[in-house]
Amino acid sequence: MKDEQITIWWTTRIHLVDPDKKQIDKLVDKYDLHEIIEQDFLDFTTQDKIDTYDDCLFLVMRFPKFNTRTKKHFANQMHAILWKNFIITVTSHVTNNVEKIQEQYRKEIAEAEDDEEFKLSPYYILYKIIDAMYDKVLTWMSKFSLDLLKIEDAAMDANSVTQETLSELLIKKRSAVLMKHIITPHTEILSELQTATVNFYEWDLDVYFEDLLYKTDKILSLVSIAHENTESLFDVSDTLTTIRTNKIISILTIFTVLLGILTRISWLYWMNVSLPAQNIVWIFWRLLGWMIGITIWTMIYFKRKKRF
Repeated sequence: MKDEQITIWWTTRIHLVDPDKKQIDKLVDKYDLHEIIEQDFLDFTTQDKIDTYDDCLFLVMRFPKFNTRTKKHFANQMHAILWKNFIITVTSHVTNNVEKIQEQYRKEIAEAEDDEEFKLSPYYILYKIIDAMYDKVLTWMSKFSLDLLKIEDAAMDANSVTQETLSELLIKKRSAVLMKHIITPHTEILSELQTATVNFYEWDLDVYFEDLLYKTDKILSLVSIAHENTESLFDVSDTLTTIRTNKIISILTIFTVLLGILTRISWLYWMNVSLPAQNIVWIFWRLLGWMIGITIWTMIYFKRKKRF
């Protein structure tokens, strides 16, 4: 549980992580929040949305977060309330980018020019938060592509796919699908936010929200490519597995044929009947030579037919 408040000139920001009901009740009472907002704060299964009230904006967005223990991504939901000079953000899980964003924002404000007063607005702070989240996703997408290339190279070099590789591919596929489901609603949310901001703030922030929309499109494009590459690798793994299985079956078939021939020859001389040359002392070595010769000839034959 984390509760922190940052005051920068006349703009105040509160950030909470997985707040309990007592903390939420304090916010509701202090800022006279609408009961719908209170319900959404208590329920982290709310779908992405943006609501416009008389004096504030309320939005819900989800961002991908990586679990280092399970090596899987999951959705980290963020709620945000924006007034003219105030912003409250709440996330369901700890966000490592929060402190980084705060430090960068302090430096940016310290270096701000006189005509950059808009950087003090909660809407610009929200832009910085979402922008940092998207940059993290883009970094992950680059790593995702490199991981797929490594998996492909390993599979091609070994002409097979291990169980570990298949498990990794399944996790990659799940992550790509999850990323698409998380980011897709953002396009509509950001468009509505861009329109709604005009009614609450006099500065023109279109260029910043257009930058976010551009990154959203870029992420979705990369996710689509990653998903296609993952599906392609699954096809490659199926093909390699089929080829390997067929090769093993071919080898087993060849050995079955050889053993059948050799067993039939040896079986004849175990019968309790008279057979040609059965009383000759060196017939055993002749039979052994025939069996070895038949084995060599059969292997050469199948080798030329490229059966193994």
